[in-house]
Amino acid sequence: MMSQVVFRRLLSALVLVIVASVACFSIVAVFPGNVARVIAEMRSATVSDEIVKQIEVQYGLKDPVPLRYLRWAGRAVRGDLGESLRTGEPVAKDLVKRAPPTVILILGGGTFTLVMGMGLAFLGALFPGSFVDRLIHVLSLIGASAPKFFIAALLIYGFGVAARLLPTYGFAGPASWILPCISIGIIPGSILSRVARVALGEEMSRQYVVTAISKGLARRRILVHDALPNALPVTINAFAMHFAFMVQAALVIEPIFAWQGIAAYFVEAVRFRDYQVLQSCLLVFCVFFILVNLSVDLISMALDPKQTRKRLA
Repeated sequence: MMSQVVFRRLLSALVLVIVASVACFSIVAVFPGNVARVIAEMRSATVSDEIVKQIEVQYGLKDPVPLRYLRWAGRAVRGDLGESLRTGEPVAKDLVKRAPPTVILILGGGTFTLVMGMGLAFLGALFPGSFVDRLIHVLSLIGASAPKFFIAALLIYGFGVAARLLPTYGFAGPASWILPCISIGIIPGSILSRVARVALGEEMSRQYVVTAISKGLARRRILVHDALPNALPVTINAFAMHFAFMVQAALVIEPIFAWQGIAAYFVEAVRFRDYQVLQSCLLVFCVFFILVNLSVDLISMALDPKQTRKRLA
């Protein structure tokens, strides 16, 4: 039974990757303007019609769009994402070189999100209706409403400029990771804390909890051993959604802290209209999003067998 659901989910993920690749290629293919002329202008200050025609032939820009897509997708499957129009370097090589800052930013931000969200939710559920619970509620709303760049600016000023405790510029070791990871994790952590708090509150109001309390069990023990496992599926789904969207947040955070990651690479490609890099980065972002959701679906089904039966129904 479980194997059938996993197979269906893997198949749907593969279909989504194909659809995403078509969308990534199409978005860039329909950009206004003459791509060949843009490439020629990057290579030389003087551009003639003859040079533009040579570039069109070199890149197959006059071929039908479906043929161009199949050619691009076939190379992408083999790991060949073409060359940057601006630098002439292989895009795949640049992506590998720029991957560590982005991977650290997303993993660090995800860890901070999980620790902050679950910690605040557990603390609020441990003292329901108290001043601590209400304070956490207010702080979570403020954290979820603040713009990413504003949070990053406050952290830079507070910990970098005023206190001079942490570096605020460049990717230079673990100390330089702290502020970017906190900046990218505060908003999803605030939202996760509210989702987890509501889920824990609902579980603590159920009959089995009332029975456990009447037996004299401590509220903390009930939260950890009974309520938390039942609230995990909802919490994991909420966390995964925000974790996947951290790629979008990285587009803001990486340039602020001068990190040369994949997100900053994408921003540079937009600025210089580097179509090969745009297509490749969009594809990487989409595949990451799909893989995160696939992983969460499989984890949720393992934690809650009822979901497996629903998918087979």
